This record gives sequence, C-alpha cells and structure tokens, in this order.
Amino acid sequence: MSPKQKALPYIFIIALVFAVCVPFSWAGLRIDKPKIRITAAAGSYDSGEIKVDNTGKEPLAVKVYLEDWTYERQDGGKVFAPKGTQALSSSTWITFYPADFKVPADGTQIVRYTVSVPEGVKGGHFSVMFFETAGDDIEQQTGEGVNVRVKVLNRLGALFYVEPQGTIQKTAELKNLAVDQKLNDFIVTADLINTGNTDITASGTFNVIDKEGFVYCRGEIDEMYTLPKDKAVLRSVVSSTTLKPGAYDLLITLDFQNGGSLVQEAGFTVSADGVVSSLVPKK
Repeated sequence: MSPKQKALPYIFIIALVFAVCVPFSWAGLRIDKPKIRITAAAGSYDSGEIKVDNTGKEPLAVKVYLEDWTYERQDGGKVFAPKGTQALSSSTWITFYPADFKVPADGTQIVRYTVSVPEGVKGGHFSVMFFETAGDDIEQQTGEGVNVRVKVLNRLGALFYVEPQGTIQKTAELKNLAVDQKLNDFIVTADLINTGNTDITASGTFNVIDKEGFVYCRGEIDEMYTLPKDKAVLRSVVSSTTLKPGAYDLLITLDFQNGGSLVQEAGFTVSADGVVSSLVPKK
C-alpha cells in the first residue's frame, strides 16, 4: 500500500455451518461429533472428546468457545447467545482443552471436554461448542458507498444436550386440532406444545378412518423441533382427496426422537354439502 492509500476498515462476517450428521466439515475443517447427548446424574460428570480434522492443504488456526442456543424456528433453525445467558444453558457446566490450536494440513487435533452436572438440576440443558477458523478477506461496498475489507470467519458447531439422569419428562400435547377440506385438499392442523422439560423433535403421520374401519387417507407430518414450553404449528395436507359424507375418525401418531410418542384420536363428520364438523376428542 502506498503512503497516500488509506487502509480499508475491517468488518467481520461469520459463516456458520451447522448439522447433525457425523462427521461434518466446512472450509477444510471437520468435526466427528456435531451432536452430543449426555445423560449423567446431578452432582456427577461425564467426559469425552471431539476429533477435529483439517482436510485442506494449508494449516488452520482454530478457536474453540461455548455459546447458548435456542430454537428460532420449528424447522430446527437456531439462535445463539453468550454462554450462561439462557434459562436452560449448560454452557457453564462444560470445560474443555485446548481452546486455541493450529491443525496442520491433513492433520488432527483432539479436544477433550468434561460436563459437570450441578446438584439439584432437572430437565434438559443445552449448549453449543463452536470451532472457528478465519477465511479469506473480501472487499465489499456498504450501503453508504464506503469500501470495506471483510474478514470471513467460518465456524462449525457441536450441539450439547445435557440431561440429568432420572429427571427427564418428555411430554407434549396437541391443542387447536382441526380438519378442513378446500378444493381437493384435506388439511389437518394443530399446535404441538412441549409440556415436558427437555427437547422434543416430533414427526409422524395421520390416518382418516371411515366407519367400516378402512383407512380413507393418510398424511405425513414433518419434523418439528421444540424446547420446553415451545409451540410448533402442525400442518399436513393430502392433495386430490375429498371425503364423502359420513362419519370418520382422525388418528394422529407422533414419534419423538430419542424415545416417546404422542397419539391423539378424534371423531368428525362430513355433511352432504361437504362441510367438515368440529373434532370431538376420543380417549
């Protein structure tokens, strides 16, 4: 840079990559455990390790740190916050080593962690361990027309789900359950409320059964991700299906990841002019 040139200001951009498959990699960085579920008694601890690989041809400097997370969307999208700031944080329970290191090309580094579960805690608690490395510099113009140099930071996240042994309640309920027919679509909607004290990822099916006991139609229910007290909106549509007048049962079956399920049955009728009645829950 010549003496008359002015250095461009820096802006930092974090490129976050996140997944639950094993292993997972980004920009030459790979971790073998992007999702870690720990069950340990309150007052005890558990430990393990995460393998960090550099699949590239240049050394990578890596910084490791913890943050809290919650679900931002029911499809699993997350929002992150400083460690220890969320009500269900487990970030302050986790220690690890090393926090800064350089991985040679085609090399490996082991990060060891310990999770110490405090006495008296109940229900699921959550954290994320980020592995961050610097990417390339790019030049970019702001909305005000100012040229800036942007430093891209790449990071992978390993999610921690910590469950104190013997305290977990995995329960949920469906509210505002409804069915409708529009054109040639049969639609099922409901609110899934996480009434337990840990995370629930739910998916499943619904069946419409006629008075003879035959399955008239069947629909898929996509995965919904919740933490305690979260609400997810269930909506499933079966196209090219019109129910004939008569009486029907709706049977919803939701399976929870890592154990548990929810079954809801309700009856309804379809009038001669195609109007669907309100659902009557069955026990």
